Amino acid sequence: MALSVAGLMTMFTVGLMSGAEGSSQAKLPTTVLLGKAQRFALLAGSGLTNTDRTTVNGDVGAGVPTPTETGFGPCTGPADCVVLTGANHVNDGVAFAGQDALTNAYTDAANRTPTQVGTQLGNTLLKSGVYNSADGTFQITGPLTLDAEGNPDAVFIFQTASTLTTAVSSSVVLVNGAQACNVFWKVGSSATFNATTDFVGTVMAHDDISVKDGVTVHGRLLAGARANHAGAVTLIHDTITRPTCAPPVTSSGPPTTSSAPPSTSPAPPSTQGSHGTSTTPGTGHTTSPGTGHTTATGTGTTTGTGATSATSATGPQVTNTPSGPVGTGDSRPPAGSGDSSGGAHYGLAGLLLLAGTLCVVGVARLAQRSNR
Repeated sequence: MALSVAGLMTMFTVGLMSGAEGSSQAKLPTTVLLGKAQRFALLAGSGLTNTDRTTVNGDVGAGVPTPTETGFGPCTGPADCVVLTGANHVNDGVAFAGQDALTNAYTDAANRTPTQVGTQLGNTLLKSGVYNSADGTFQITGPLTLDAEGNPDAVFIFQTASTLTTAVSSSVVLVNGAQACNVFWKVGSSATFNATTDFVGTVMAHDDISVKDGVTVHGRLLAGARANHAGAVTLIHDTITRPTCAPPVTSSGPPTTSSAPPSTSPAPPSTQGSHGTSTTPGTGHTTSPGTGHTTATGTGTTTGTGATSATSATGPQVTNTPSGPVGTGDSRPPAGSGDSSGGAHYGLAGLLLLAGTLCVVGVARLAQRSNR
């Protein structure tokens, strides 16, 4: 069946719109920037209260309008105390800056476009995204699993219009590369964590945060995310650890090893003695013990040292005249030795040769005459 031009155009337009919609749905949320609130594990504008021994890994801040801390003394006895590994900022500029940054981050998270899920998050698995519920609250009873699908930058943002509540021994479980630093909870009113909850994420509460006995939080508890910063945090024998994102893992090839070019020694200097050549071994910087010179013995017919002495390969070369008597390796004395007997011997040999020649000639002529 043939399609009209209008029908083809309609199908093409619908395809483009469907592709754009799918692309939009596939787009993952970016992280919530905490700014100067990032350093804090605990932050409140209406005071911090602790009972029993609590451990806080990260900075603590108590700002306006009520910068008070109760039960936050050092743990030196049975009294209520906090083991603090970070800095404590009470009614100072660092706490005030953190409160302002918290309000900005809260607004950012609230403005993200969400996907609606059920109020009960326990026993469910969610992938990277922004989530809210129809009734504006979240509850966690049992484990909530957050799956990053192998992406360590996967971000999870949860929005409530009012409360967040966990049941006793509930938990948030991270799998496939998910990181606590990328989990955020924007809470429209107050958050309550019941005993022995194992929780994950940064909680940004508009009002108060209440933490019961034996709760572990891998994240931040930041209360008072509003203009006047009113919001309190209460603790009972808990552990709060501010999260940090692990750096991305990059694959690297095998280590590159560079080998040094082969070392080549300069040709050894050649020195010539009397009636022979001697070679000085080494690299041009070899010295004999005690003399600072290299001495080579000649291989000629001298019994002397027929050698060259040099201070170094880079210094001036000084040639010494070999000394010692002439050996029997040659039939002739060296030129310029000053011995004149050689010339006399050669003259006598010439006379004898001439006399012999004349005798032979004379005998030949006598024989010729006799034959006649």
